[in-house]
Amino acid sequence: MKAKFFHLMLVLAIATSMAGCSSGAAQTQSPASPPAANQPAASGELTLVSTFAFTDQWGRYYVVGEIQNNTNSAITSIGLTLELKDASGNSLLKDESGNSLASIPFSPLLYTLAPGQSAPFSYSYDASAGAPATYNVTIAGHNPSQATLADIKVEKAELIDNGNGSFHLSGELVNTGSQWVTINALAGAGLDSNDQVMTTDWSSTYTTELAPAGDAAGRDRTPFSIEFPVPGTAVVTHLGVYVDADLTDAPADYALAVEITNNYFDNYNSFHLVGTLTNHSSEKLHTMIVGGLYAGDGTTLDASWSFIPVIVEPGASIPFDMASFSSVNWNAKQASRVSSFTVRFDPWATYAPSWEVVALGSTGDQVSKDGATWTFSGSILNNSGRGLSGETIIIAVRDAQGKLIGTTYSYVSPDGDAIAGGQTTFYEVSLYLDPTADTTGYTFQTFVQGDVK
Repeated sequence: MKAKFFHLMLVLAIATSMAGCSSGAAQTQSPASPPAANQPAASGELTLVSTFAFTDQWGRYYVVGEIQNNTNSAITSIGLTLELKDASGNSLLKDESGNSLASIPFSPLLYTLAPGQSAPFSYSYDASAGAPATYNVTIAGHNPSQATLADIKVEKAELIDNGNGSFHLSGELVNTGSQWVTINALAGAGLDSNDQVMTTDWSSTYTTELAPAGDAAGRDRTPFSIEFPVPGTAVVTHLGVYVDADLTDAPADYALAVEITNNYFDNYNSFHLVGTLTNHSSEKLHTMIVGGLYAGDGTTLDASWSFIPVIVEPGASIPFDMASFSSVNWNAKQASRVSSFTVRFDPWATYAPSWEVVALGSTGDQVSKDGATWTFSGSILNNSGRGLSGETIIIAVRDAQGKLIGTTYSYVSPDGDAIAGGQTTFYEVSLYLDPTADTTGYTFQTFVQGDVK
C-alpha cells in the first residue's frame, strides 16, 4: 500500500505578454508569483476571488472563476453552488427528470487547498436556447485536511490559441523536493491583465508519480497538456497552472525500459512517436506511457499518454505508437517546431495485473497497401482452452534492417459472453505510415494476447 502523508497544492501563475495571441502563435512563459486576489481576501475564510461568464464559439455558456483558501489549515471536499437565471429571474437549472432547481452543487478543479492557495472552477451550460441573463456562485462548505506546498515548479511552458476555439497550454511539472510525489489533479487557466481567471479546465495528461529532484532517469519531471475554450471576446494575457499533489512512498522499482525507434508525420498530419517498452522484471506488468514534444529551445509543445494495450510478460518488448497530440497535429506552425521528444512509463499506473492473459497466434495474416495506409487482416484461433473476454492483436512493421518503423493494434470483442475455446475470430486494422519513407523491404509481425474471462 502507498502511504500518503500530506496533501500538497501548488498554484503557479506564469505571466508574460501574449499580445496578438493568434492561431499557432506560440507564447513562452516563465514561472512567476501566484495570481493576486481581485478582491480583499478575508482572513480565516475560503474566499471567492473572482467569477466570469462567457459563451464560446460553439454556443456553450461557461461560468468560471477562482477560490482561495485564506484559513490557517488545509481544506478539502470543497463545495460550490451555482444559480443560473433568465431575464425574468426564473432558474434555468433542471434535474434529470426536467424539474426546476434553484441551484446545483459543483466542485473546483482541485481537491485540496493548502493555506493561502487557490483553485479555479468551471461549469458549462448548453446555451443553444439562449444564454442565462444572470449567474451566481457561492461557497457551500469544505472539510479540514493536512497540507503543505509541494516542491513542484512549472518549466518550459507556453499558451497558444490553436485556431479552433481553444487555447492549448503545455509545459513541464518538475519535482524539486526530496520525496516522491503523486499528482492528484492538474488544472490550467487563461488569465487577464488583472490575474482574473477568464477560462479554465483540468487535464489528466501527465505522469502521475514523480521521483525526487535530480533523478538520473529524468523521472522527476513530466510534460503536461491542457486545453480550454477561448473565452469569447475576453482578452487572455497570460496563463496559470494549478497542481494538487501528495507526498508518497517510493513506488515499486520495476525494471522497465522505453526506447524510441521512429517518429514521423502521417498523411493526415498526425505526429507518431514509435518505440518499444521492455519488461526486464520478473513480473507480468500493466503500465502506461506519457510522451512529450519539445521545440529547439526546450519549450514544451505538446504531451499525450497511452496505455500499453497488453500485459507485458517478463522479458517481452511491446511496440507502441503515440499519435494523439492535440496541438502539434494538424497545426503546421507547431509541427515545424518539433525538435525532440521523450517517452516515459508512469510508475503509478505500473502494477502486476489481477487478471489472467494467454498468448495466442494468428493465421492468414495479410496486408493491403494503399500508399502509406496499410490495412492488416487475419484470423485468430482461441486454442487456449479458456473462455476469453477479448483478444488484442498488435502489428509491428519493421524495415529491412529490423528497426521498428510503425505499429498499431486492435481489440476483438466476443459476440456473446465470451470467445469460446476453439472459436476463430477475425481482425482488421489500419496503420498510417510515413508517406515520405521508402517501404522497400518492410515486413510485419503479429502479437496476440487474450484476456481470460
